[in-house]
Amino acid sequence: MRLRPVATIAATVGLLLGTTSASASSEHFNPPKHYYLALGDSLAYGYQYAKFLAEFPNIDATSFDTGYVDDLAARLRTVRPGIQTVNYGCPGETTASYFTGCAYQATFPLHVGYSGSQAAAALAFLRAHRGQVSPITLDNGANDTTPCLQSPDPNCIPTALSQVAANLDRALGELRAAAPNAEIIVMAYYDPYAAVAPQSIAITGALNHAITIAAAAHGARVADAFTPINLAQPQPATLCALTLFCTALHDVHASDAGYAVIAQQFWAASGYSRLGD
Repeated sequence: MRLRPVATIAATVGLLLGTTSASASSEHFNPPKHYYLALGDSLAYGYQYAKFLAEFPNIDATSFDTGYVDDLAARLRTVRPGIQTVNYGCPGETTASYFTGCAYQATFPLHVGYSGSQAAAALAFLRAHRGQVSPITLDNGANDTTPCLQSPDPNCIPTALSQVAANLDRALGELRAAAPNAEIIVMAYYDPYAAVAPQSIAITGALNHAITIAAAAHGARVADAFTPINLAQPQPATLCALTLFCTALHDVHASDAGYAVIAQQFWAASGYSRLGD
């Protein structure tokens, strides 16, 4: 994927950057319960483009079983044997479509099918299993800002970030109200474009700042995917090993190793490791 220079956009976004705590957490702690509810976009789904192409048009959702949700679920079973995973992740989801319906929902087989929006499905599940769901994980927001990487509109990024902030505040508020005792963990994104467009890091930083603020407002923890993928040395070797962007397909999604690293970040943010001590 070729990206046009985004220096002007990055400069605008730089004004929005603040101190982002990748380890922001709620003051309470609740161990895993009967169900783990996974929400979000293609990363929650465990998507990888090569796997999709190998199966198209007969896509089997169960083939996408090396994502961070799968890895985290395996870790959860070490401290809560029998916990069941409900994965509503939908490729292409934005913070807006989360409330209206995922674009690929009708044609792309999901891990757990549902009608209507992901938000409605999540809240319905929480109501039907009151007090039985924890943790709830969420990654959402990257698909709101990614189109701006090639947009000539200087207002694209600020508008997208405002949408992310408002929609995540609503989404996390609804989840917290429906599951007041659940551990909610949201993901701060890695930047797959950093090796070819370093300016994009500012956009990712602003996105993660918005995510962290929304999380803090609702007692949610933050899993930091940016640090181990974009900052761990050597670069860009680490980025290329943990994502599929450096392959011929230029896939922005995580490699199996990358998904395992993201799962570890969710695990670390959860605090569940104390249960094995």
